[in-house]
Amino acid sequence: MKILKVARNKLYLESNLEEQEIVDVSPEIISEMDLNRKKELSREEYRRVIYLASLAKSIFLLSRRDYSRKEMLGKLRMKFREYGIVEEVVEKLVDRGYINDLDYARALIERSRESRRKLEYQLSMKGIGREVIAEAFGEADHDERDELRKQLKKVAKREKDKQIAYLMRKGFRYEDIREVMREIEE
Repeated sequence: MKILKVARNKLYLESNLEEQEIVDVSPEIISEMDLNRKKELSREEYRRVIYLASLAKSIFLLSRRDYSRKEMLGKLRMKFREYGIVEEVVEKLVDRGYINDLDYARALIERSRESRRKLEYQLSMKGIGREVIAEAFGEADHDERDELRKQLKKVAKREKDKQIAYLMRKGFRYEDIREVMREIEE
C-alpha cells in the first residue's frame, strides 16, 4: 500500500490496483506507526493500522451509546474494507464485555414504552437472538398490561378508535387493548 498523504486524522492510501482508500487514524496511530515518514505500508503494517483504527472507532462509538454485536459490525464494515479485522475487533470487545447483547436487550426493555411483541421485533432487527431476548424478558420487570394502562392514560382524551390505533402502532394486541379499556370503564 502506497501512502499518498497523511492529513489531520486521515490516511490516504493507494493499492497496487490503483484503488484509493481513506482511513481515519488518530494522532496516536500516526505516531506509533510513524506514518508521516513512511511512503509505503507492508501488508502487516496496513492490517495493523486498520486494526488500531477500527478499535479506536468502536471505542469512540461505545462511549456515546451501547451497541449490539450486529450493529457494531455494521458500523465498522461501512468504514473499513477489511471485514476479517473488523470481526476480530468486535470479538475482542465482546470478550472484554464492552459489547454484551443480553445487557443491551435488558436496557432497551427497561427504558422502552413499547409492547413485548414490538420490542422482540426491534431486538431481533438489531441481531439479538431469540434465546437472549427470552432471557432478557425473563429477568426484566416488563408488565405489558401495566404499560398498556400507562399508554392509554396518555391518549385518554382522544376518540376510542384513535386510542386503539395508537396503541396498536405501539405493538399491543387489539384484544388486550379492548380488555384494558373495559377494565378502566368499569
